[in-house]
Amino acid sequence: MFTHLLFNDNNLFTVKFSDYAKNHYLKRFEKDYKGRQWDITAESICQDMMRIKTTNSDLQKTQQVDELWHKGNYWIFKYDFRVAQTKESTKSSGNRCVAFLDNAANRIEILIIFGKGDLPKNIGEQAFIAQTLDENFRDYLSLARYTDERLHFRHLWLDPGSSLHL
Repeated sequence: MFTHLLFNDNNLFTVKFSDYAKNHYLKRFEKDYKGRQWDITAESICQDMMRIKTTNSDLQKTQQVDELWHKGNYWIFKYDFRVAQTKESTKSSGNRCVAFLDNAANRIEILIIFGKGDLPKNIGEQAFIAQTLDENFRDYLSLARYTDERLHFRHLWLDPGSSLHL
C-alpha cells in the first residue's frame, strides 16, 4: 500500500520492463511458463500498473503494492503477482516486481522481476532488492529517496553510496 498516495485521475501510465529485468529473471518466467500462460501474466502486470491511480482500480491502496521509497514525483514500489492459470494466491506465490514510477511523466519502469526461488541463498528478499537496486539502479534511487536517507528495510540498513556485503 502506498503511504504517499497518487492523485486519482484517469491518466494511464506507460509501462515497460527494464533491460535488466528482461535480461535476468524475465527469461526464466518465459521458460517456465510457456506460451499464453506467461503472455497473459505479463500483460496483466502491465495493465494493473497502467491503472495504478485510476478511480476504478486504485491499486495503490491495496496490499498488492508496497511503497519502498518516495520523493516528489517519484516512487519505487514492490508489486506482488501470480502467474495466470496457477492456483497460488498473489502473496503466497512469492512473485514480485520492483518498479520505478515517474508521476510527472506518467511512466512506470519495471526494474526487477523475480520469484522467491530466484533469491540467492542466505539473503532475504528485502536485502536482495536493496542490493540489486544499489548495484544497478542508483539513478532511480537518487530520484526516489532523499540523499541523507539510508536504504532500509525493517532490520537492514545500507548507507547511500555503500555496497551491501552479506
